[in-house]
Amino acid sequence: MEHAGARSRIDHLRQAPAAVRFLSVEPLIGPTGPLDLDGIHWVIVGGESGPGCRPMEADWVREVRDECVSQGVAFFFKQWGGIRPKSGGRTLDDRLWNEMPGTA
Repeated sequence: MEHAGARSRIDHLRQAPAAVRFLSVEPLIGPTGPLDLDGIHWVIVGGESGPGCRPMEADWVREVRDECVSQGVAFFFKQWGGIRPKSGGRTLDDRLWNEMPGTA
């Protein structure tokens, strides 16, 4: 289940008078659970970087990606994270996810 704090922030975002509403889910340090992305146009996911960074599990990223795909929301996978931001690469399931609003 979606965390109450995250649900509240997403509800506030839905009310923003913006041409593009996006969630930046980074660093992703645990599973999100189901996400209601109604009114959201774009989701960006990335892992934590820098000394002491925590690992990100592929299934957490897939869960968010699958929510985006099923709800028609653009999904952008920024990075796996690591000591340096790009040290883990950007590929998820053998592809780059570079979707932008209007391309999902």
